Amino acid sequence: MKKDYYKILGVPRNATTEEIKKAYRELAKKWHPDMNPDNKKEAEEKFKEISEAYEVLMDPQKRQLYDMYGHDGVSQTFRGGGFTWEDFSHFDDLQEIFGNLFGSSIFEDFFGTTTRAHTGQKKGGDIKVVLRVSLEEIANGTKKQFQINRYEYCSACSGRGGYDFTVCPQCGGRGQIRTQARSFFGTFTSVSTCQRCQGSGEIVKTPCGKCGGTGRIKVLRTIEIKIPRGVSNGQYIVLRGEGHYGPGGKGNIIVEFEEKPHEFFERRGDDLYLQVAVPYSTLINGGTVDIPGFNGSHEVIKIPKGSSAPEIIKVKGKGMPRMNGGYGDLYVEILLKPLTTTDRNLNKLIEELKKYEGEPVVKRRIK
Repeated sequence: MKKDYYKILGVPRNATTEEIKKAYRELAKKWHPDMNPDNKKEAEEKFKEISEAYEVLMDPQKRQLYDMYGHDGVSQTFRGGGFTWEDFSHFDDLQEIFGNLFGSSIFEDFFGTTTRAHTGQKKGGDIKVVLRVSLEEIANGTKKQFQINRYEYCSACSGRGGYDFTVCPQCGGRGQIRTQARSFFGTFTSVSTCQRCQGSGEIVKTPCGKCGGTGRIKVLRTIEIKIPRGVSNGQYIVLRGEGHYGPGGKGNIIVEFEEKPHEFFERRGDDLYLQVAVPYSTLINGGTVDIPGFNGSHEVIKIPKGSSAPEIIKVKGKGMPRMNGGYGDLYVEILLKPLTTTDRNLNKLIEELKKYEGEPVVKRRIK
């Protein structure tokens, strides 16, 4: 079973990015294999473990997925379903921590290259969608559709952008540009994507007429998803591989949920709050009142005899479904329904009632 990322770095769950970075800096220096020549294998494993935790907790989206769903939620963000050094995106932080202390070995040992940044053909971009959903849709976990305009693979040129190609003169067909910097401590090689051919190693001589040489076309698509039961405002899901097409792979769709205001209910976490104005006679003698539910249903709430107003009645298990199972509670605030009639007989009854009400009472403050 995998360890908790926060415990691996020794930081609290509400740690700031600066606190996370400081903790990683200290642990990286401690566990770098070159610092542990007598225990190199264990150090390599530990160094990879703290780097995985750092990769997740320093990325706001990955961190939110981890906080919500644990390791299962964040594993989908890694290319192979589990962390490898190809998923690590903080090369510059490592270079800042170690400088030229180990020459270029830190990158050669762990990343198989002296690269400072990921290279290769450009991946398609992500698409962010804000989806407005009702409490009913959240409670039921219903399916919902939305439309997007996304770039897709051009079938006319098989996504290559054209039909006649020549070797890129800038990179010689490698798709990468390498530069070397020498210092007293050693040589560091930097590899970047060739901007002329965008990493493909080829230049189009005859551009595709359908896509204009880009290798992709924009298409209007309808996407259907199932709303996670109990999802909250601001939470999101990631549809991997459903974003824009690019020669380096497809991006993702990030669906953020925005909760619509409800006609009757106010949501606070997993609990629901509702106000009901009831007649004075019901407060005195007790009774029942019907309140609205979801999808046209209703609930019957019992008003105890001698209730006051305002007063809150808790109905256990009648709130929103929780994402990890179970339900929240429903809180019904009882208010006094004012009389609006001007009937003379009613005025006489009210005057008669004064005999039983007594004088107003000033209540003491509760310390």
